[in-house]
Amino acid sequence: MPNQSYDPSIHQAFECFRFDSAAVPHLFPIGPQSHYFSEVLLVRNGTCRIVRGSMTHILNPGELIYIAPLIRHTIESADGNPVVFDVVKYSATRLKEIPSYMQDFRALSMDVAQVLLPIQMNAEEVKTYHMDRIIEECLYESERHEFAWDLHIRALLYLLITGLSRFWIRKREDFTDQLSLPHDPIIDIPAYIEQHIDEPLRVEDLARRCSLSYPWFAKRFHDHFGISCKQCIERLRVQTVEQYLTYSGLDLSEISSRTGYTDCSHMVKDFRKMTGMTPGQYRSMMKIQGQAPFSRFSGQTAPIHPPKG
Repeated sequence: MPNQSYDPSIHQAFECFRFDSAAVPHLFPIGPQSHYFSEVLLVRNGTCRIVRGSMTHILNPGELIYIAPLIRHTIESADGNPVVFDVVKYSATRLKEIPSYMQDFRALSMDVAQVLLPIQMNAEEVKTYHMDRIIEECLYESERHEFAWDLHIRALLYLLITGLSRFWIRKREDFTDQLSLPHDPIIDIPAYIEQHIDEPLRVEDLARRCSLSYPWFAKRFHDHFGISCKQCIERLRVQTVEQYLTYSGLDLSEISSRTGYTDCSHMVKDFRKMTGMTPGQYRSMMKIQGQAPFSRFSGQTAPIHPPKG
């Protein structure tokens, strides 16, 4: 079973970086992983093999793939040679400026998660929807940290999500037969949890939403996502706590009530178990880091933007 341990570096609304396998050979190939973010990967050099469940995708330079949240996947070289690819990860749910479109975005994303819509763009399609330029600019802003850089990236993310959505909408007619398949309600549960994280969520109630018995729901959830529904709730609660610690001045008692905990001590215990630090230590760390929207970069980042001037 893939390692499902919590990754404290992925705790904000987005993350952008370039990965060069030759610079960090100890980190490549990338074994089975899943996360709570949507991931867009654009190959710059070399040929990538992405294994997603029982499906294998080969990406050449200029081609792009979208990985939906909680979908386990691996990344490796298709021919044994080094690869360079750009990655943009984002949480559409946490981009609060687009609530009126959220239902449509989520519906498209769910269809993609079930492979009812294509997850791969060829090089021509990437250029048609300007995805290469958008991703390049996201990485440039991440590297430079100029005034309002995080605001700029959010604006770029809206363009990225819009491009993906328009691509999927135009592809629907090619997937008519598949779209008639019944929708699996299990797929919607993580999104429901995130939207109702301030409520006392119970696995039994979530099972009823899917019209399933508790044992059958629990088995199907674990088979699909690789973790239990209870673990999913705990991890999403902690990620929401991280948001409040980073971007608000609320005290711990108020944060615990807004994230569905019965008491503050329970929140502190869960937070420390998953992050290895107390909420106070985490908040201090984020202040030192300048409350950046993400806490790490590739480390061996190649130049990603032509010099200006």
